[in-house]
Amino acid sequence: MTPDPARSAQEMLAVVAASPAAVAAHDKQRWLDLFAPDHILEDPVGSRPVLGGVYDRRSGERGNGPLSRFWDAFIAANDIVFDVRADFRRGHHIVRDATITTTMASGATVSTPLHILYEMTPFEPSLSGPASAGATGADGGWRIRRMAAHWEPAAVVAGLARPCVANVTGGIGMGARMLRHLGATGTARFAAAAFSVGPRGKDAVRQLVSRSARGDEVAVRLLGGIVPTDLTKVIAAGDTVTATCTVDGAPAVLIARLNRKSHSVVGAAVYHDRLVS
Repeated sequence: MTPDPARSAQEMLAVVAASPAAVAAHDKQRWLDLFAPDHILEDPVGSRPVLGGVYDRRSGERGNGPLSRFWDAFIAANDIVFDVRADFRRGHHIVRDATITTTMASGATVSTPLHILYEMTPFEPSLSGPASAGATGADGGWRIRRMAAHWEPAAVVAGLARPCVANVTGGIGMGARMLRHLGATGTARFAAAAFSVGPRGKDAVRQLVSRSARGDEVAVRLLGGIVPTDLTKVIAAGDTVTATCTVDGAPAVLIARLNRKSHSVVGAAVYHDRLVS
C-alpha cells in the first residue's frame, strides 16, 4: 500500500506537538519516549550535541542517559510554555516557528524566540530500548531522530542579567543544576553555544536572499529554486542562521548553514509547506 503523505505529515506533527505537551506536564518519560534510540539533540545549535545510542560512561550502557540528564538540567525545575506561530514540513523534516517562555523556580521569566528543526524517522520497535517501551502507536510510529533548536543564548543571558532577586537566584540555580547533571566539561561545552557566526553570518544570509531576488542563478540554486523575502526574526546559532520569511506571500522559514571560517553560505533550505494541526 502506498503511504499517504498527508497522513504521514499529520502523524509526524503529532509527535512534534507531543514534545512541548510533555514538557508542560513535566512528564519526563513521555518526553524521552518521543526520541529514536539513536537520537541527536542540539539545544541550542552550537552547543555540545546530546547523543543517544552511543556508550554513556555515567550510566554504563548505550541508552538515553545524556538525554535524561539534559531534562534534569534544563527542563525539570522550570515551567516552559511554547507559543507556536507556524509549522512547516519538507519531507521527513518539520520546522516550528515559535517562542518559548521559561519560568524558573525563582520566578524569573525569560522569553526566547527560536526555530526548531525536527528530523523524523519511522519507529522500529525491534531496535527500541527501555526508554521507548511506553510509547503508543497513536502517532503512527514516528520518532524524533534529530532535534535542533536555533536560539541565541546571549539574549537569554542578557535577560537574566537584569538585577533583581528572581534573576540572580534563577541564574545561580540554573548554573548549579548544569554542573550537577552535566559536569564542568559539559557546562563549558554548553556555554560555547554563545559563539556563533553572529552578525557576519546574518549579513551573509541577507545578501544571499537579496541576490536571489535579483535573479542571481547561484543564489537561487543554493536556495533550492525558492526565493524568500521579508526576512524577520533572524537568529544565528552555531554555524547556522535561521529566519522567518515569506514565499509567494505566505509565511515560511529559512535555515542556512555557513562555513564558520569564511562566513559564506554553503547550504540552505526553505520550509514553506505549512501544516495545520
